[in-house]
This record gives sequence, structure tokens and C-alpha cells, in this order.
Amino acid sequence: MVLLAAVALTTLIASGATRLRFTALAFFAVSIAANVIAAGATTAAQAAVLAVAGLAASGILFVAARDGEYGEDPGWRLWVATLIAVVATPAAFASFRTITADVPELALFPSDNATVVVQVAAFWLLSSGTAILVTARGAVRTSLGALLMLTGVQLLMRYAPGPQLELTIAVAWVEVVVALTGAFLIVNERAVRE
Repeated sequence: MVLLAAVALTTLIASGATRLRFTALAFFAVSIAANVIAAGATTAAQAAVLAVAGLAASGILFVAARDGEYGEDPGWRLWVATLIAVVATPAAFASFRTITADVPELALFPSDNATVVVQVAAFWLLSSGTAILVTARGAVRTSLGALLMLTGVQLLMRYAPGPQLELTIAVAWVEVVVALTGAFLIVNERAVRE
């Protein structure tokens, strides 16, 4: 539960940030928290690839800000996105979770193979990213929503059958490309405003 709280809190901090540089740093915290949650269900190589992808995506957005003042005030959009995520996460978990006869473990500090924690964190990130995309007004929040969704996909793909390193590398590249696209949109949006 502590790890789920860390993912939820860092996601809310990233979503509520009004400055792009702080959003980028908070997204890196989300990425690290997600990797810590899935550490028991992944190899060291996969964790390293995803940590580097999170660092690269955060760095790209941090540099795209150009200064500490640029950002986007989420305003009421933060509350609507959070409400959507709070409603969608349990619905998604109940609908799409792995079907097993095992009783879910909800300990304060889960064991290494607690799939319920990984799945709930993944559904939280997917629903939060979707909700941010639905309520986004500009490129800053759109980029954040897309990156959160990719982080949720990274958690869910831990349960894909077969070797996963190639899939992990592919999704990590997609995360970097999304960050580059977001940076391009942010720079263009800023140029139009100035």
C-alpha cells in the first residue's frame, strides 16, 4: 500500500504542477516509483532500460521548458482528471485484472510477487494519463498524460509471456519519442504565445 500511495502521490504532484520543470521532475519520481513497484516482476536489465527512459523523457521536458517560469496552470482540470482516475482505476482493475483464484495481498509492504499492487498501479497510471489527456488544454499536460499512460503500459507488460527485454526497449524508445514530440509541441506553443 505504501508503494501504491507513492505512485498516486507523485502522479498527483506531476498533474498539479504549474511549472514544466517541476512537472518533469515529478514525472521522473513517478517513473522511479513505478519501477520500484515492479522490481520483483522484472529483470535488472529491464528496470535499467525503463529507468533510463524515464530519466531521458524527464530531461527532454526539463530542457524544453527553457526556464523555471514556463508551465501550464491545471486549474479545475486537475480535480476533474483526479476524479476520473479515482473512478476508472477500480473499474479497470475489476474488469481487466489477471484472473486467478488467489486472494489479493494488500499488505503495507507487499512481497516481491504481489501482482495486485503492480496491476493497480498500472491501472492508476493509465486512467490518470487518459484523464489528463481528456482535460488537457495545452502541450504541457498532453505530454504528461501520454507519458503517464506509457508508464502504466510498462507496468502491465511485465506480465507478457516470453522474453520481454526487446518489448521493454521498444516501449522505452516510444517513451523517448513521445517526450521529444511533446517538447516540439511545447516549444512551438511557447513561440506562438511569445
